[in-house]
Amino acid sequence: MNVIVVYADLLKPFAEYEKYLPLVSSERQEKISRLKAEKDKIISLCTELLIRHAISQRFTIPFSEIIFGYGEHGKPYILNDRDYCFSVSHSDNCIAFTGGNFPIGIDVERISRGNIKIAKRFFTANEYNFIKTSKEPSEDFCKIWTSKEAYLKMLGVGLSKSLGSFDVTDKSLGCCFRTKRLSEFMLTVCAEKIINEIIVNEMDFESLFNVI
Repeated sequence: MNVIVVYADLLKPFAEYEKYLPLVSSERQEKISRLKAEKDKIISLCTELLIRHAISQRFTIPFSEIIFGYGEHGKPYILNDRDYCFSVSHSDNCIAFTGGNFPIGIDVERISRGNIKIAKRFFTANEYNFIKTSKEPSEDFCKIWTSKEAYLKMLGVGLSKSLGSFDVTDKSLGCCFRTKRLSEFMLTVCAEKIINEIIVNEMDFESLFNVI
């Protein structure tokens, strides 16, 4: 399973990114115009640029011909090929994308000190005990958290399904989880089919812009 991970430079002013606004949808441009923080504007713009870049490469079509639709709970898809599924996630300056011809979800989170109170409140008893007895609780907290988020994204139900209503350590869920650490971040892909491994292509946005 191929994953593209890009890192945005949030120290730059948004003005340096504005020239790329015509490459994203009018809906995205309107959303960006409503955002207050410059870093939020940068992440929102770069997220759609990454999505369009990946889909353009996959189907060999121009950015302008990619048309998005949205499911009941806001999960995006492309009208160009309804059988193609994709998912995107971001944490701080890290944005991750993956796609395939089957339901798939991705989540990335910066690794920080695991909050056992959050785990006790939102995770199942098995998941909570897994973290509580772990030698690396911060990493395992992120593994569970990203797995849950990726699972919900794969289903396309958003937070309409509570985090405590399913156990990602339970193999009877009928899906495949693959988790990988990326220096300061934890990344998990959840798919309806078996994933043998995650192949990550990391780049900064200067490299992505050069490709675009």
